[in-house]
Amino acid sequence: MAIVWQALSVTLRRPSLEAVSAALVALGATGLQEDVPAGTVVKYKQPWDKGRTPRPPSTVVLRAWFRERPEAAALAEAVEGRAVTWTEEPEQDWNEGWKVHFQPIHVSERLVVAAPWHEVPGALIIEPGNAFGTGEHRTTRSCLQAVDRYAVPGGRCLDVGCGSGILALAAAKLGMQAYGIDTDPDAVTAALAAAALNGLDVPFDGRPLAEVEGPWDLVVANLYAEVIAALAPELRRLASGHLAFAGILSDRAHLVEAAMEGLELVERDDGEGWTALVYRVP
Repeated sequence: MAIVWQALSVTLRRPSLEAVSAALVALGATGLQEDVPAGTVVKYKQPWDKGRTPRPPSTVVLRAWFRERPEAAALAEAVEGRAVTWTEEPEQDWNEGWKVHFQPIHVSERLVVAAPWHEVPGALIIEPGNAFGTGEHRTTRSCLQAVDRYAVPGGRCLDVGCGSGILALAAAKLGMQAYGIDTDPDAVTAALAAAALNGLDVPFDGRPLAEVEGPWDLVVANLYAEVIAALAPELRRLASGHLAFAGILSDRAHLVEAAMEGLELVERDDGEGWTALVYRVP
């Protein structure tokens, strides 16, 4: 019989978090999770941000899991009299259950991205978890749509910051000669494995962008705005058709726009706080 866990939630001020957590563990909690109240905006320090790291929210929601609910008086003492909420959660097979969150991505009739267990005929197969880029995130989807629209059979595609290799592999799937680079060795390893899994002859390596020779009919980069802006001279040097960018926080899109000044902007997609841009290069 599957275990049904008793899940407790309690809202408290951050200074009390450590003491309450320890008290719940002493009562038999087998797991704890810190969350934030609904509607709370959490600020993170990005690589380009200067100054102090933003403070975490002062109010937290602490969740704890028990096999059996503790005695009421002991629990009240542990949470220092705060109101608690109980729910029942059946035990899950996490080795299999997480897979339901990954569904095939239908970019177009000719381009579908799927995980190995989906068994979609003709799909580009990407193993989730090996590196960033499964098609689930909006930024990756935006780049996949650009690849689908601007892929030229027989043309050349360069994927800068390739991650899982999904963009270069999608271009190859659509008949392009593709190549991907990434500064992360683990990403290169994952991309090469994905190429082998799909039977696609696409090279990936860690070559510096400055050493890459052009031109390329399509250059794609799913990177931070600051990184794209810094690489702009090389990206513009290498492109002879279209430049497709995503991974850009909308409030920083102006950095990319300034770096691409003089090029024709043919597409802009804003949503969920992200911006994707496609430029035509003469």
